[in-house]
Amino acid sequence: MPSHSIGDTMKYTWRINLSKTEKYWTGWFQGLSNMFLSCFATKLLLLAGIDRLDKDLTIGQMQGKYQMQVLPQCGHAVHEDVPDKVADVIASFLVRNKFAQPANDFQITFPGC
Repeated sequence: MPSHSIGDTMKYTWRINLSKTEKYWTGWFQGLSNMFLSCFATKLLLLAGIDRLDKDLTIGQMQGKYQMQVLPQCGHAVHEDVPDKVADVIASFLVRNKFAQPANDFQITFPGC
């Protein structure tokens, strides 16, 4: 939780020692791609880049198991870095898959990498 005063340099005080959780980090992501792919639902994967896309996700995307949208020129947190683009992509995904009705002036953003 940040704690700082105006005019002072930013100082942060952590509530938890994150290094103590390190032994659990690998387990957080093991099998995650296969769980995502095996979900019976229409899926969208938003990425900042494809450089760390694993084998299972690459094959799944080539097989059409989900829609992938790469948002270049943004960082790790795409929803924070380019919120308007993320909103456009999600809105288009919802309309295209008939989860929502478009507004009168809505322009569908077509997927692209």
